[in-house]
Amino acid sequence: MKGDEVRLTATEYSLLHELVRHAGKVVTHTQLLRAVWGPQAETQSQYLRVCITHLRQKPAPAGRLIRNEPGVGYRLLLED
Repeated sequence: MKGDEVRLTATEYSLLHELVRHAGKVVTHTQLLRAVWGPQAETQSQYLRVCITHLRQKPAPAGRLIRNEPGVGYRLLLED
């Protein structure tokens, strides 16, 4: 429900924070992996897919606003 607390892991929070910082813009897979997991994880795209899936399953509007940009990255849509 609106106003209810949604629990995020530290990784989910970091990923959502990065998407919010660039809201409305595409953030590449590499940018997200580097920002959340560090430069050594730039080729570990499964980390990103799993974490995005978890965010989308949370009972919060942010999960519904995350859009995949195939082959490029993700975008957090701005609400009207």
